[in-house]
Amino acid sequence: MTLMRETVEPILQEDLGHGIFHTTHVCLDCAALVWVEMQANRLRGAEVERLMVLGLLAGLLHDIRRNEENHAEAGAEAAETMLTVLALSKREMECICLAIRNHEAFATPVPCRLPWVQMISDCLYDSDKFRWGADTFTHTLWYMANRQGLTLPDLVERFPWGMSGVIQIVDTFRTSTGREFGPEIVQTGLEIGKEIYRYLLQRLREEPHEERYPDQD
Repeated sequence: MTLMRETVEPILQEDLGHGIFHTTHVCLDCAALVWVEMQANRLRGAEVERLMVLGLLAGLLHDIRRNEENHAEAGAEAAETMLTVLALSKREMECICLAIRNHEAFATPVPCRLPWVQMISDCLYDSDKFRWGADTFTHTLWYMANRQGLTLPDLVERFPWGMSGVIQIVDTFRTSTGREFGPEIVQTGLEIGKEIYRYLLQRLREEPHEERYPDQD
């Protein structure tokens, strides 16, 4: 894991995506979800731990092509090459790549033939979407705004569109744990987002008109 993190971190810091903060939380949540989802299974501890490692790797690599169009597919292809340095079976590598391919919101996932592969895929999706809660408005928004050089008017203009996307994610969780806790996590984020939007609108009103729209003088 240390080797892979050292490889991935510079990539995430250079693109315009979510950064290592987001990725770290996703990979930890993915491993935790795998553990929870496997509690009803009769697998031995070592087998469950192996699946948790696959979840960690899927979470760590899921956004390595975040700045590209169709980033889930591009990320899966890049991950396939990067994973060859690790002691993984071909099936384990395929599992991780399929999970990355399936983590995009509002896209039809590729069906997984094996239950444990489907479980890893669903856990990655849900752990990524958990971050659409508070993290979106307390960290990710500001990270991306800073990286893209967004102004206050830019943020205000884009905010309603971003909020509508968050609302739509509520009914898409795929694991039993995700369906139980995901909607509340997302709703908490939305409440934070509403307060931030009101604050941004107030700040925008307080700015001199010419500073907001200098090109219309």
